Amino acid sequence: MTMEISSFAMIFLGLTMLISDDGKQIRQDGFWKNWTLKTWIPVLTNAAGGIIVGLVTKHAGSVRKGFALIFGLLLSGLFQARGSDGISSEQIIGGALAALSLWMHSKFPVAIM
Repeated sequence: MTMEISSFAMIFLGLTMLISDDGKQIRQDGFWKNWTLKTWIPVLTNAAGGIIVGLVTKHAGSVRKGFALIFGLLLSGLFQARGSDGISSEQIIGGALAALSLWMHSKFPVAIM
């Protein structure tokens, strides 16, 4: 499935390069124009994050990865609450729903075959 989505993305990006103004500028100046070391920071962290998520899913499973994600959201909320921004009502509702889903999964596990 991932390979199919990637293939379609490559086709559509290629077509976009032919008809858009950005594509014209890239064809003229090259893809790497104006890239600096700071440009590589989000590119490399995103790539490393994808590899880490794949490794966690492979070794721990998707359910444990989901638990880790929810725990990470909880920690982010706690850190944000200590800061100046506080927590919004949407974040409180989201945290409550995440906690409810964790409780439901542990209380009523369902085996999918």
